[in-house]
Amino acid sequence: MATAMISLCAIASPAAAVRDPQPEVRTEPPKTSDVTAAYQLAACDPGGTTSTDAALATQLNNTLNDKMRGYMSAYRVSCARMVIKAVHDRGLEPRAAVIAVTTIIVETSIQNISEEVDHDSLGLFQQRASWGSRSQRLNPTWATNAFLDEMLRVYPNNSWRTAPIGEVCQTVQVSAYPDRYQVQAADAQLIVNAIWPYVSGPKGTASVYGVLPDGRLTYTAIDAATGKRTRGAELSTASLGFKPKAMATLDYNTLLVTQDDSGGKLYRVDIISNRDPVTFEPPVLLGSGYTHELLAYDGNSHLFGIANGVLRRYTITKTKPTLADITGNTLIGSGFTLKTLTTTGPDWILGTTTAGQLISYKINGAESWQRYQLRDATWQVFDHLLSPGGGVYYGHRPEGSLHGYFDANPYDGRDDDLGSHGAVDPSGWVQTLLSAQPGTVT
Repeated sequence: MATAMISLCAIASPAAAVRDPQPEVRTEPPKTSDVTAAYQLAACDPGGTTSTDAALATQLNNTLNDKMRGYMSAYRVSCARMVIKAVHDRGLEPRAAVIAVTTIIVETSIQNISEEVDHDSLGLFQQRASWGSRSQRLNPTWATNAFLDEMLRVYPNNSWRTAPIGEVCQTVQVSAYPDRYQVQAADAQLIVNAIWPYVSGPKGTASVYGVLPDGRLTYTAIDAATGKRTRGAELSTASLGFKPKAMATLDYNTLLVTQDDSGGKLYRVDIISNRDPVTFEPPVLLGSGYTHELLAYDGNSHLFGIANGVLRRYTITKTKPTLADITGNTLIGSGFTLKTLTTTGPDWILGTTTAGQLISYKINGAESWQRYQLRDATWQVFDHLLSPGGGVYYGHRPEGSLHGYFDANPYDGRDDDLGSHGAVDPSGWVQTLLSAQPGTVT
């Protein structure tokens, strides 16, 4: 196990963590703030820290309230992440992660200590030799599961769910200083709240419809968790019969498409099957005047359209709407000079500009919205932006690549929880329009 010497900031010496019936405990209280101490530390994630770990550390340093405020680092976040992931992968709820993180805050200030500072204790939880081998105790996944095994043993019938968090920590750890755990539980909750979305990740299948240059439709399914295609692109043999301008997916088998002409004709396209080949009914003309360059549906009755920088919101009242079922033509405002448009949830839209900005908007109503600039540059490379929900975004580049992103909280107006999931495909996406079914990913 590779180790590194890392300076310690505001760390309490480890509490004893044993499984023996008559545990050894410390006879002298540890120092609660020793900024000069240094321990040999083992990596928590074998792959190292990530840019997201660093961003979350900055975020947490401004929100924590107790011992760890100002002392979170990418390394410490990576350690907490490995512990929280072990809890998640075991199928336990976030409260179990809060208990575990509370413990490692007290025991090691969230550091994987690889030297025997307190008797023969090692690792994040400062587990004694009776718990396992050296390599096991320095493996955050193994150590977390050993902690959880003991927690479930001493709290049968899921009684740990209702017992005070500090009490659970102490019962498992058998520390000489039992009162130190509960005071850290609130900060442990904040840490779990910040990291849990990353380890749980998005769930579901992104359903993506597209239009080829010759007017044929495509369908592609993407596993939101892995970013891998599970189906597609499956093609239709029939063409729409007109040149489309903008498209929005209402549900699994209903599209709205505008025609690229001065009249702004709006069509409903009813999908019969998206299996190869994709089949659909002849497009139904709903009406004219829909001159929007961009369309997006939020999955919760609202259709958004942008024409010449003017954003309008419509209400869809039926799953297979006629023109009479598209109501509430509401002028939201002007100045929405977006290059791309998608929705991320009910009354939330997301778009990019030609200058490369990534901007999120919470739409309240006529002339009322909140604007959040998530990125200042680089997003100009995308000519289509689509989201199936759940904080998952896909950006399409003109050369035919599709790239995935995950925003752990798409409604916080922040960009420090937005990271890349890599390319879905480096090429092959030659559609002129793309639209994802909203709400298929959670």
